[in-house]
Order: sequence, then structure tokens, then C-alpha cells
Amino acid sequence: MTADDIPTAPETKSYDASVTNAGVITWRDGNVPFSPHFGDVYYSPKNGLAETRYVFIEGNNLPTAWQGRENFTIGETGFGTGLNFLAAWQAWLQAPHKSKRLHFVSVEKFPLSRNDMIRAHKIWPELSEFSKQLGDIWPTETMLPGIHRFILGNGAVSLTLLIGDAITCWSGYEGSIDCWFLDGFAPARNPGMWHASLFSAIVAASSTNGATLATFSAARIVRDGLESAGFTVSKRKGFEFKRDMITATLPAKEPQSEGSNRFHFTDDPWFNLPKNSNAKSVAVIGGGMAGAACADALRNRGCHVTIFEKRDQLADAASGNPIGMIEPYFTADDAIMGRFFEAGFCFSHRKIKRLADDGLIEAVFCGVLDLATSARKQERQDGLLARLADHPDLIQAMSRDEASACFGLPVPMGGVFYPSAGWVSPPSFVRALTNGIKCHVSTTITDIGDTHAGKTLISSDGREFGPYDAVIIAGATETSTLSQTRWLEDQLIPVRGQISYCPETVISELYGSANIQCVLSYKGHITPAKNGMHVFGATFLRDDEQTDLRDTDHAYNVAQLGKVFPKIAESLSSKSLDGRAALRTTTQDHLPVIGPAPDFEQYLSAYPDLDKGKKGARYINAPYHKDVYICTGFGARGLIGAPLAAEILASEICDMPLPLEKSLMDAVHPARFIVRGLKRRQITA
Repeated sequence: MTADDIPTAPETKSYDASVTNAGVITWRDGNVPFSPHFGDVYYSPKNGLAETRYVFIEGNNLPTAWQGRENFTIGETGFGTGLNFLAAWQAWLQAPHKSKRLHFVSVEKFPLSRNDMIRAHKIWPELSEFSKQLGDIWPTETMLPGIHRFILGNGAVSLTLLIGDAITCWSGYEGSIDCWFLDGFAPARNPGMWHASLFSAIVAASSTNGATLATFSAARIVRDGLESAGFTVSKRKGFEFKRDMITATLPAKEPQSEGSNRFHFTDDPWFNLPKNSNAKSVAVIGGGMAGAACADALRNRGCHVTIFEKRDQLADAASGNPIGMIEPYFTADDAIMGRFFEAGFCFSHRKIKRLADDGLIEAVFCGVLDLATSARKQERQDGLLARLADHPDLIQAMSRDEASACFGLPVPMGGVFYPSAGWVSPPSFVRALTNGIKCHVSTTITDIGDTHAGKTLISSDGREFGPYDAVIIAGATETSTLSQTRWLEDQLIPVRGQISYCPETVISELYGSANIQCVLSYKGHITPAKNGMHVFGATFLRDDEQTDLRDTDHAYNVAQLGKVFPKIAESLSSKSLDGRAALRTTTQDHLPVIGPAPDFEQYLSAYPDLDKGKKGARYINAPYHKDVYICTGFGARGLIGAPLAAEILASEICDMPLPLEKSLMDAVHPARFIVRGLKRRQITA
């Protein structure tokens, strides 16, 4: 951003204001953003790019530092306009010897809008190709607090943006950062950021192999803070007229052998992730949404992936429904489930939109109208609107008349509208994700074995596949049939769901047209027509694993539809309807299961007395089945959960920065059920 003593333009200079989701910024000297809140420009209008290259690129010995690396990760404390990111990306791309992938993890409390960011980049035409790619994927919607993952450079570059306070965000993130761009408004302008807690968080998020750091500031509070946190600090000539700047190094942490029984000073070692070498070949068991997303995420990281599907084709279970809603799951508070699925929706939205724009999948972002069908639902919607009152790009309140006009048919009540939501064809999504990936269909895997060369898979007909560096189990309830995951049998709940099809002509004959303009959600849902059919439903029957079409389920769907559209329901006969039934898999806490496969018996041996409330520091690191991972339990939210889950697992397997903060990673960790059971004495060693 800016140096302590870069002069700002005088107050008499003309400027114009722009209101963004971050508040108000103003513009000076044409396209230079200025923050009235901090009283400073984001960068020098004359030499901001040159300063970035001098302070951060050269100050961290780039590009030399990333030579010969598989992955290289840069951490930053103030994203601002993204100038440092663009400069680092350009330097990385132009370097003749560089890491295979570049990861950039940054914090921003007040993200700029897309238009403001693009405007701010115009001053540097040499960065235009990078700015365009960033602008193309930058959300037009509000970025809520949390972590947002963006994929650029044909998959070779990832940007992980932490929205929120720098100290809070970095304190809750495990980053494995190789070098730091310690940037932000200067200590004199933003003293709340340059705090001992930030320097400690930076150390905790640094790579175990050590890290370097560079910053424009040479203020005493920065020098002392870095030294107290463990950095070795050096002064360097500052950029242009600045006298000094700081560079620093952090020594490597003491290595620890795999499977070591040493005690670790962490609060919850049972959630510590295994240390992985970069996998080159991965087997994915399951060819639905979760498996396809995992395969795609790994392929984008250069892995050779093979999918194993027990059915005759991919996307043949719940992922085979012709239309699925892609709808945000907001909560009125800061609940874990809401935070996970908010992040999941944002990630899926970007991915699906990109594929749809390229003509690779069927998807329409027509919005989802959610009716307030009960007092309880109205109360929930009121809470959402109170929390997101300033974000009409995410959610809008609608009266009955407004809702009717939005939907295209008269509806009996108002509700809320999600303008960035819509529908997607799950089979087309799975096909796009798996295009070019090797698949074995009609292949039921019954065993995962170990050899000196890696993991092997055995099928029900005795065939052996492999070896592989890692295996992801991404099936449904059959996940618990494998020895490594058999303990999950009581945690994975089958839920039968049946959808029904309504011919478009039924509605057009009743209303004179069938101009349904968006997805409608009530105690069920109905979609715009696709291939002459509206999809409506669906049933939710727990612990029912049959997939036969049932007239009773059609009757239920018609009855639910009749509460909103009685005329349509009266025109439908449940016995003559077509539809589709499939199984979803959910969990008791309604969160998916994502992460390394715990060794159940070893967990019981390692943590037998968790119910005593003893501190985590006395326990060993989590014991896992080596190189085996789980991805399941999404229920009806696979479209907004599975792509993010795949990004999590691919990042874990390939030793890359994670796309979620630690609290959410722990919440979806497979071992949570074991830990919870031990603490509640529901499981005993």
C-alpha cells in the first residue's frame, strides 16, 4: 500500500468519491484510491509499482527464493488494490526458473469493489493481462468476512483472501507461508494492525522451513515486534527518498518425524493434519459430485487421477438429478455451519459461472426466491435481513406483489430473494469436472491396501489397481464398508429423496404462459422449465436406502406444491408423474466429513481420557491411515459444499495453503465424531 512518509495530495485537490462494499474511498490524481478512514493513499501515484518491486519482491530475494520449488507461498497483511499480488504474479510468470505453483494469501478488512479495483490498476498498463484475470473472477457481490479462494493462471496460481481484521484472520489461519509482504497503511495511520499479536500470528502461520519478510516501514514498533516474535531483523536502504526499510528472516522450526510420540504444545492435537509430500497419483472412490470435484481439483495441481465408480456411469445417484439449486445458506448469526456453506457457495458460484460462461455446463443464475411459509421461517428471514441489511446484492426482502413479479406467477406470500443464486445441471457439472480423467465404472472397491510403492485398491471381482500416492473415499453410505472408514457407519445417514417432473404445458394452460423466471423455494422447490419440464420436490426420508419411484412420494411433492399453487397441484396426478429417486448422505451435525481418515483404534489409544478435560499439550499428534482421505456427508448441499471440500483435500494432499480457517477445518474434520464421543463418554477405549 503506502509508506509512512509518502506525501498525500493536498485537500484542495479535486477528487470524486466511490461507495463500495468496504465503505467510501475517494480518487485522486485520476485513478489513485485514497482512504478517508486512514487518511492515506493506497500507493504512490508516481512509483507504486516500482516500490512494490523494490520493497517486497527484491526484499524477499525473489525470484531466487522460489527456484526449484514445487509450491511457493506468499503471505500479505494488506491486499488493498492487489498491486503486490499482481507484481508478484508477473515476476513469477516471467522467471525462467520458478516453482510449479504460486500461492498468495492475503488479508483485507475493506475489499474494493471490482470496478474500483480495475480502475486502480489502469495506472500500470504493464499489469493489464494480470489485472484482467483478477477482475474477471473478482466477485461483484459483497465478500462477507471469512476466507475466499480464487484460482488463476490456468490453475497454477491461487489467491486466498482473508476478509477481516489482520490479527484475527492470521491468528486463525495455518498458512505455511514462505515469505511475507508486511504491508498495510503505515503504523502512524493504522496502529491497530501493527501489534505484537500480529507478529506472533505471522510466526505461527509461517513454513516450518523458515520464512523471510520485507516491509516498507522501519518504525521502532515494527522492529521490536518482529524481533520479539522470533525474526532476525535487518535494515535496508528504503525506496527512493525513504532512509530505511526492514527485511527479516525466521529460522526453520525443529523437524519432527512422522508418527513421533513426542508431546505437542497445541490445544487440539487430535485435529493436527498429517504432513504430506506432494502426491503425483491419486485414486478417487466415487464418481458423483464429490468425487468429480476432488478429481478436478487434483488434476489442476498436476496430479494423475483415476476415478472408481460402482455404477455404470458417473453422476448416477443424487448427482444425476437434471436440475439442482445453487442457493446460498446464510445464517442470522456466526454459526459454524453457516460460515462453511457461505464459503462453499461463493467458491461453487465462481466455478460454475466460469464453466457456464465457457459453455461447458448448463447453469442459469436467475436467482432463488425463498417464501416465508411459516412464522418460524419468517423469523429466520428477518434475522438474515437484519444481518445482511446493507447487502442487497446478496439478499433482498420482497412483498407478495414483488415476489409474484419476480417469480412470474402469483405467489401467496412474500419472502427473500437471492439474486446471485440459480440452478445448474449436476450431470453436466460432473461431466465438465471429469472430462479427460481416467474412470473405471462398474467397479466396486472393497479394500484399500498398502505396498512399499503406495496404496492399492482391490475390487469386488478381485482386480487390483495401483499403486497410488493417496486415496480419497468420496462415496455415499458405502464409505463405511471399507476397513479404514467402517467406524463411520453410525455417523453417515442415508436420506432418500424423490423429485417429480411437471410438464411445462400444465402451467401454460392454467396461466396462459409458463414464464417462471427463477427457482422458487417453499417447503420444497420448483424450477424454471428445462427441456419442457419443471422439476419440483423433494422428499427427505431418513434411513431409507431404496431408490424406486413411489406414487406416495409424488403425492407428497404435489401436496407441498399445492400449498403454494393449488391450481397446479389439482391438475397433477401423482400416479401419472415421472421423476427420479436417489440417496443423499448426511451426518448428525449436518456438516460434511472432509479430511484425513482417522485410525479409530489408535485414536482411542491416544486420547482415552479426553473426558477428564486435560490440556491438549499432553497428547500426541493425530494418528491417521496414511494417505487415505474422506469426502462425504453433504446431504442436499453437494453443489455448495463438494467443490470447496475438494479444494480442501487437494490442498491437504499437495501440501498447499488451506482455503478455510482452522475453526472450520476442525468442524468438518472426520475425527470430530471420535473426539466428541470420547469427551462425552459415548466411546471408550
